[in-house]
Amino acid sequence: MKRRYSLASLAVLLLVLGGQAVAGDGASAGRPESSALGTALGASRHVFILHSYNPEYIWTQNINQGILEALRDLDVVYDYFYMDAKRRPDKPSLEMAAKKALARIADFSPDVVLAVDDVAQEYVVAPSLKGKPSPQVIFCGLNAPPSLYGFPASNVSGVRERWHFREGFALLKRLLPNTRTVAFLTDASESSGYVIKDMEDDQAKGGPFALELKHVDSVGSFQEWQRRVIAYQSGVDAVAFGIYHSLRDERTGKVVTPEEAAAWMQSVNARPTLGFADYALSDVLCGVLEAGHEQGFLAANMARSALLTGDAAGGLPMRINERGVIMVNLRIAERLNVDIPYEIIEAAGEVVK
Repeated sequence: MKRRYSLASLAVLLLVLGGQAVAGDGASAGRPESSALGTALGASRHVFILHSYNPEYIWTQNINQGILEALRDLDVVYDYFYMDAKRRPDKPSLEMAAKKALARIADFSPDVVLAVDDVAQEYVVAPSLKGKPSPQVIFCGLNAPPSLYGFPASNVSGVRERWHFREGFALLKRLLPNTRTVAFLTDASESSGYVIKDMEDDQAKGGPFALELKHVDSVGSFQEWQRRVIAYQSGVDAVAFGIYHSLRDERTGKVVTPEEAAAWMQSVNARPTLGFADYALSDVLCGVLEAGHEQGFLAANMARSALLTGDAAGGLPMRINERGVIMVNLRIAERLNVDIPYEIIEAAGEVVK
């Protein structure tokens, strides 16, 4: 069970984390404009939502919720396409998915395409939509530097994805002051490579984190992921998890579900755990989580501007997510015998019970 608190309560943690809490207020994400604007649009606008991943993925679902919330008062017709890159990451499958997506886009004739995560940019937007008079394209969930795809372009802008590494490590240090070292473990996906680069850049620019990064490991197989988790039990004080959605079983070659990977980890792990994205909500002790909802909400507000004005998306400044959702998991805390201070529970945006 989860208990939700107002995001305004995050301000309480400014004192708790000694000034290192997450920045961002309600205005930073933008707010839907009055419903009169939707009426002024007249005819329905077509918005195509192109996802890199599958519809069951909680990140995908949260992005959809953010999009729908931001555009709820406009007269919009939606179509969706899911490229399923987590479960079918091979190049032929992605090329086929891109071909099908482009056919759907041509048939739907959208005013705006909202393209989510890097796979959609690499296989659809950059090679086939960028630089065209229409449709306008707004990306979100982008891990790679936008310049890698030639963004911004005349008809393309959007929202970069930022993980709250520094704030997350500070939160875990606040919970467990004797914690000194941490390992960061993620899969070998392309997105993980960009995440690691962002973490290295954060440390280079901002100085040491609250915890010493003793290991930064990227692995391709589920068995190697298991071996690393077991090794960490005697090698570090805590474990931080990145992405665990493309781990392959060495025996079958099939992708292990994140639920299976997380369940195995919890069955053997005795170290405090930390996460950075909202899919980790039920899997780790704590974290300052990047929210898919915010990514979708920010991107949809940019799309809203293009829909209302008719201007090219390329004229909209690119954005980056600002808010972090502070999360504590009381169920895992009980299992690990960790006492979470009441003031942190009160300040958290997500409390898993």
